[in-house]
Formats: sequence, structure tokens, C-alpha cells
Amino acid sequence: MKKIVLIFASIFFCIVSGCQGIESVVTEEQAKSIVMEHHTKHIGEVEILSVKIEFNKYIITWENKDNCESGTDSVNKKGEIKNLGTSIC
Repeated sequence: MKKIVLIFASIFFCIVSGCQGIESVVTEEQAKSIVMEHHTKHIGEVEILSVKIEFNKYIITWENKDNCESGTDSVNKKGEIKNLGTSIC
């Protein structure tokens, strides 16, 4: 009986401790800043159009009107950026 209780307690602990890592370490403002710095070039300024949270990542849509460029990036909780798509006029 003690073994069964110990097994269930261990499983419960693993589930609960695993769910605590879901919260983002990077704030929304930091994620915006990361995207802006990544796409800022000599021509124009990057403007953030929208921010959504999906699967523990910030999905950020951006635009650079002067450069005629726009796109979508994801920023994870560690601050790592991944380009999901870019278009140039």
C-alpha cells in the first residue's frame, strides 16, 4: 500500500513541477524589443503590429514601411527569436 501511495505521489509531483515551467521568463515588452532590434536596419524603423501568445511563445507581427518589409516572428521564453515568415513588396 505504501508503494502505491509513493508512486502516485511521485507522479503527481512530476506533473505539478512540470507545469510550473510554462510561464514566460521574457515579458511581452522584451519580446517586442528583441524583434525590433533583430529587424532594424539602416533603412526605416520596425513597427510592431500585433502580439499573441501561442504555445508559450510570443507571436509578433511587424512591419518596416520604409524598407517595404513585413513579417512574423516567434520569441520563446528564453528570448530566442525564430522567423516564421517575411515578405518584401
